[in-house]
Amino acid sequence: MEETIEQPKKRSDLLTVLCILTFIGSGMSMMANGLLFLTIEPIKELLEQQSTYSFLGSEIDMGFLLDISPVFFLLQSLTLLVTIIGATQMWQLKKAGFHLYTVSQILLLILPKLFINGLPFPVPELVISASFVYLYAKSLSIIK
Repeated sequence: MEETIEQPKKRSDLLTVLCILTFIGSGMSMMANGLLFLTIEPIKELLEQQSTYSFLGSEIDMGFLLDISPVFFLLQSLTLLVTIIGATQMWQLKKAGFHLYTVSQILLLILPKLFINGLPFPVPELVISASFVYLYAKSLSIIK
């Protein structure tokens, strides 16, 4: 009688690259949103004095920040944290991470529409999120 020894599954190069990109992108976004949550009130005070700034020859109106609740930045940070937790679980080849990641990406598309009036549909964000979810889904066969 032959015994078959099951080889432990190895993380694919695609999954490794996706997780690293997620750690970098979501980690930086989480820190930026966390910082905005902590500092939005002083920023709003500055914007009440002057909301238009010149940057590289272009005028940028930052007045839209005056209407955004600090809760938005907190929720964004927490949702990005869930994204990182999901990617960490996929790094460890746990399927639950895929579901956490996917739900958090959907929430990240919805949250800005709930808090920022007049925001156009986030086509670039949708394309990027859908691409990552699709590529992560291609790795589901090696994830437990």
